Amino acid sequence: MRPSVLPLGIEATLVKPYFASGVDQNLLDNLVKDHDVIVTIEDGIIEGGWGQNIASYLGTSSARVLNYGVKKAFYDRVNIADLMRESHLEPELIAADVKQVLGL
Repeated sequence: MRPSVLPLGIEATLVKPYFASGVDQNLLDNLVKDHDVIVTIEDGIIEGGWGQNIASYLGTSSARVLNYGVKKAFYDRVNIADLMRESHLEPELIAADVKQVLGL
């Protein structure tokens, strides 16, 4: 874990998962003690991804989970910048979503 303050006005902790097929329950249990929002970012399709496993595990906790990734679809001749923006996979858009959830 690496705590930091982002230039977008949010204190965040970056966690690089050790494995993608399961969840590190101890790590997540510790994260929710000090974090109100957990953000997951997929490197591909959001449906059935690692982030949804995290959201499922934390479903009964007080933490809000925001999952980001690309929707499952066939993309023919798509503009990557447009796809990233539509999927909210830009730092400014993710920060705005987090601020909204936190009421900032």
